[in-house]
Amino acid sequence: MEKEIKEIARQLVMRGEEKLLSAKILLDKDRYDDSISRSYYAALLAARGLLYLLGLSPKSHSGTVTMFGLRVIKEGLIDVKIGKNLNELFEARETSDYAVLVFYSNDKTREYYEKAADLIEAIKKVMTAKFEISF
Repeated sequence: MEKEIKEIARQLVMRGEEKLLSAKILLDKDRYDDSISRSYYAALLAARGLLYLLGLSPKSHSGTVTMFGLRVIKEGLIDVKIGKNLNELFEARETSDYAVLVFYSNDKTREYYEKAADLIEAIKKVMTAKFEISF
């Protein structure tokens, strides 16, 4: 069972990395709203992977963000500065997907892409060190 849990968590992170690649492609094609959305989903999947290892399976996006803050950031598994990226990405994705009069620049979109990449790397480090998962 433990092996299965680790593999599911690893696959969630790997799927997140696929979404991050999509975010980069979209960014390079000046598709800023879609790139932000993919960056967010990349981070969300990786966060869900780590939470799964901790015995948590939030059912909603906001539940994932909240649990990540309580169980990962507050408990010191990931630095607060990097850990807050998930919340920032969540808010940016909401705006990019639903706001009518908000437009993102290349620089801002790249910043969100980098925040997702940083968060995924931090999650992978925790999963490798604490749970002996290889990527």
